[in-house]
Amino acid sequence: MSSRNRFRNNTNRNQYGQTIKTGQNRDANAGVGNERRFDRRSSSPSAIENTNQYGQTIKTSKWQKNKKPKSTSLPEVVKKSPPQVAPQPTFEDLRYPYSTIDGTQDFIKFTALEYVRKGLTQGPDKSARILGNVILPIPAQLTDTNSVDYGQGSLNFIQEKGMEGATALIGGNVDRAKKAVTSLAGQAGANEDMVNNWFAMQAVNALGLGGQLDFNQVLARQTGGVINPNMELLFKGPTLRDFSFLFKFTPRFQKEAQAVRSIIRTFKKNMAPRRGVTSATLKTPNIFQIKYIGKAADYLNQMKLCALKNVATNYTADGTFATYTDGSPISLTMTLSFTEIMPVYNEDYDSSVGGVGY
Repeated sequence: MSSRNRFRNNTNRNQYGQTIKTGQNRDANAGVGNERRFDRRSSSPSAIENTNQYGQTIKTSKWQKNKKPKSTSLPEVVKKSPPQVAPQPTFEDLRYPYSTIDGTQDFIKFTALEYVRKGLTQGPDKSARILGNVILPIPAQLTDTNSVDYGQGSLNFIQEKGMEGATALIGGNVDRAKKAVTSLAGQAGANEDMVNNWFAMQAVNALGLGGQLDFNQVLARQTGGVINPNMELLFKGPTLRDFSFLFKFTPRFQKEAQAVRSIIRTFKKNMAPRRGVTSATLKTPNIFQIKYIGKAADYLNQMKLCALKNVATNYTADGTFATYTDGSPISLTMTLSFTEIMPVYNEDYDSSVGGVGY
């Protein structure tokens, strides 16, 4: 073997007893190499190759301290807030006549509120956001009417005994149910003709012969009498009060005419519904709190929250169409029709309600 080959295949042992092969172009007496390069198979700078004094490649690897482990948690779900309807703008307080209001005058104030529900049965919130006020003079006609709803009801002896027996049977009182049935049979037995007529009427109605017959009419034609209906006037429920106010405007100068125009526009706008988040829904129009201002308030009625249902404007209040040079009508009238949202109860008068109450 040539010396050149022996040199290539020459083996040595390092200080640790490891067998190494020295390369042709390596100097055995050379110092420790400090060449470092990144491993091509790894893009991480933590995997480094070093060469020792014999030309041997030594690979070292260690984790970087600032390297974060892969997260195994689920990605955070970002909740998107639902779209909201833009808040309504407020408006400046309006008044007619356009003059200073003092304590010697009586006025009526209309306060526009946003419609906000308190619950399914509690009605709108009285402390909702205030949008603005409109102050007008007391109209010429001022009335209020309170009413409740009654209706006539009837209950004959058959229905009465049937109710008694059914109620007793549901409650588990069999003896009372038998007593009610026995009483009904006894009254029917005393009026044998009435029982026969009833079964005959049921047969005719079932066969559809000549239309539907009324038992009282059949009984009246044969016996000259009818079943006692025990008629009575019965309470059906409360009613909602209506209020109507007629205002006449005769502006004296341009500023006052502009105020009248803004007043009419404000009432029309606040009675109109608003669009919802989408075109599929509409929001309830704004509502009004109506109060009297002045000394007369202690002798006038109170009103709960009201909905404005109708605005009627007459631009020819004096019978002819006449305007100022800027086009504003000389005289016009406005009729406002309100309906209370909640009925009046007896307990409402126990609270601190002034005047004549509701």
